[in-house]
Amino acid sequence: MSKENNNQSIDRIDIPLQQLMAREQAAMRAAKKKKRNIRIIKPLLVACGLCIALLGAGFFSPTIATALANVPYIGVIYAEFGDIAAEKIEQNHLMTKIGKEDKHAGLTMAVEEAVYDGNRLLVTVAYTGQNGVSLKEEVVGTNKLTVNGEPIDVAIGSTGQDDIDKNTIIEHHELTLSNPDIYGDNIEVALDGSDLFGYKGNWHVDFTLEKLKEEVVKIYPNVIASTNNGLYKLNVGQVSFTPLSTRIDVLVDYPNELDRNDKWPFFEFEVTDSEGELYEGENIQLGATKDNGHHIIVVLPPMEKMPKSFTLRPGKTNEQGYWEEIKELEIVVPLEP
Repeated sequence: MSKENNNQSIDRIDIPLQQLMAREQAAMRAAKKKKRNIRIIKPLLVACGLCIALLGAGFFSPTIATALANVPYIGVIYAEFGDIAAEKIEQNHLMTKIGKEDKHAGLTMAVEEAVYDGNRLLVTVAYTGQNGVSLKEEVVGTNKLTVNGEPIDVAIGSTGQDDIDKNTIIEHHELTLSNPDIYGDNIEVALDGSDLFGYKGNWHVDFTLEKLKEEVVKIYPNVIASTNNGLYKLNVGQVSFTPLSTRIDVLVDYPNELDRNDKWPFFEFEVTDSEGELYEGENIQLGATKDNGHHIIVVLPPMEKMPKSFTLRPGKTNEQGYWEEIKELEIVVPLEP
């Protein structure tokens, strides 16, 4: 598999692709102009089930090489790739050692570690080839993760890859589910690969993963903000504090004709807590379910201490490709269990 392989399910998409791609290109331009570095899973990718936005750069990293050499806790790789839960993963040794592999045709696909909290799933994989491996493939391979034998309904998903040496590539998957707690306390995870890194064949590794036992706190504030003209309305329906993230579920209401004309908005957010901490850039991730932007998911780092409130400042990309804050929709979310 390579960085060019970011979607093995594109042929199953039943929504207008060109419009979505154009919208997301505009969003990326806007992010650059505003110097914003919010990690966003695009609605185009959300519609595909498990789709991957490759974040790795294919460079040798001493940090990752050291981490790989110190299994069972190579969770430090998530700090290298800027995952929002990286600090907690490393400090609390949250990753579970898997150590299962499939080896044939000169290539080994090994699932090293994984962690799951009901809302997010992280999986670390190492590929080792006897004739070398490279991120620059002439023939692009594919891989996919499944849970309990089914494709994963992902709201936010990314994968990063890095060369450790000429024979080894390490890969990490970060997935935020569209709907948390749908799989129970024990899940059956499988990784399937086909024609990877120039090696012909199929690889399969499956394993059982137990949900982290740390307490999950859920709050249902149901606070609403709307524009003066009534065009848009936001409802913060749920805030969840889990071991691997802080999740804010925002429901969006907009005119039906925007759905019909494929002009539905994808709101972006900045968040400030009651302690004055601003969440932007690498400290925030945005995603959506398949419901055409009606259900947006904002993910912040896990928190040791719950703040008294969050303030959400929404905005969206205009027709010129610039991100604009919508002051009317700014919303204060009280956090009381």
